Amino acid sequence: MEEFSSALEAISNYTIVPELALLPTFQVVQQLKTLPDFLMFPIFLALIPRDYFTSALPEVPDKEIIHAMNLFIAFAKEAQERSQSSSDALKYASQNWFVHLSRAPNPWDDTLSHMFQVFWNRHLLSWLERQWCLKGLRSCLDILSQGQKLPKVITLLQV
Repeated sequence: MEEFSSALEAISNYTIVPELALLPTFQVVQQLKTLPDFLMFPIFLALIPRDYFTSALPEVPDKEIIHAMNLFIAFAKEAQERSQSSSDALKYASQNWFVHLSRAPNPWDDTLSHMFQVFWNRHLLSWLERQWCLKGLRSCLDILSQGQKLPKVITLLQV
């Protein structure tokens, strides 16, 4: 429960740079910010890292809600399995991409700029799923927060 409270606090304190708000990853974070706690809790349970995994879900009387949650849990289980079966290199890259980009010489060359744009615009949502399953939501928000501060992020994404 402490982990859930910590995740709620991280979400409520997370600030999205306005220029990035239309990207799918940040739309997910924004949606999470607007959910009431009782809806956020099953999402949190379904996507909690395996180290903390629990199968205890609160009973919900509405059959449509139960069906929707079962579908979401199945999706989350598949996402966790994909994340857990990732190579160590991919796990490392998922956790540390920001650190390496922050150390890249400025200005970035065209190849690095292009690769970053492709990642940020096309693969960031997949990264969010993988990172959440591996390390938890707070880790995702910490990395995204630092990633938004990269000097090239806004410049590149406005082009």
